[in-house]
Amino acid sequence: MAKIVSLEAARFVAALLVVLHHATLIPVEPRFLGYQPLNGYFFPGHMGVEFFFVLSGFIIMHVHQGDLGRPKRLGSYLWRRASRIYLPYWAVLAVLIPAYLFTGMGTADKRDPLYLLSSILLIPQSSQPVLGVAWTLTHEVLFYALFGLFILNRRFMVPAIAGWVALILANQYVWPLPFPGSFFLSLYNLLFLAGVGGALLIARRAVPKPALVLLLGVAVVAVAWVLELGGHLGWDVQRFVYGAASLLVVLGLVELERSGRLRVPSWLGALGAASYAIYLVHAVVQSMVLNLAFHGRPDGWLSEGTLFAALLLLPVVAGLIFHHGVERPLTRLVRGIPSRRASGGPVTAGT
Repeated sequence: MAKIVSLEAARFVAALLVVLHHATLIPVEPRFLGYQPLNGYFFPGHMGVEFFFVLSGFIIMHVHQGDLGRPKRLGSYLWRRASRIYLPYWAVLAVLIPAYLFTGMGTADKRDPLYLLSSILLIPQSSQPVLGVAWTLTHEVLFYALFGLFILNRRFMVPAIAGWVALILANQYVWPLPFPGSFFLSLYNLLFLAGVGGALLIARRAVPKPALVLLLGVAVVAVAWVLELGGHLGWDVQRFVYGAASLLVVLGLVELERSGRLRVPSWLGALGAASYAIYLVHAVVQSMVLNLAFHGRPDGWLSEGTLFAALLLLPVVAGLIFHHGVERPLTRLVRGIPSRRASGGPVTAGT
């Protein structure tokens, strides 16, 4: 199955949105600017996370739908998912953890062995992992594990999803649970299921007026962005609105591409392939930029616009270097042989 190039390109846009969000958020620390640059206009860029979650659910169902109810495919599926998530992540931790352990960087809790082990394995914990943005990966791992159960037994899928949705909504609006219940029943987990539903829908019928669907999704994001900046969009509503908009964008792009009405430049798809690498390294690079910019420097020596541009562009450049220099070589090194042995056949392309 060939990659859907438009979704690859959209992944790059989503990664840029998250970079913009953190370029707005991290400088708020008192040791840096102490306020949000550019009036905080790009703070709603966090919706790139919602898009990633919806897209992940869509892609997993789109690629692995034929594996449902076929336990022999489980080994191939788990290998592909684990190698995709963990190897680049561990490459970043191989630099970050020694920095915490041996340079005194960060707070003392980041040197706790149990905390570090949980971070390495992406085990859910009440605080952020050592690489802060990896909190999203713990949700990814949970979803991948649940989908693995569907591969073992397809009949388990419908009642499991229905029950999970009901419990998530109950946790949000009826009986909130503390951690770890709050993690397993987070609204973020609904976004994966929305993507799964979108993949099931598009596998059975064409999306009518896909250009209009795509434009509607973008318009919803724009309106929600303005409402959030004005303080008129609650946290839970944001998850639903950005999630629904992301699903509309995904459905519109896929239908336009498969019907031949959308051609995406190959270079944009190549940038999308680096989106995970950009996501992994961007906050670390932004923190480095800010520390260099403010260490022993007088306030105001660097203009706000120049600083923000550096916080946007340098993480993208670093992500591209990491993708081509680390992520791709690691992927080529480990992917393929174990998957073929586990499945008895070729590896499915497209993820």
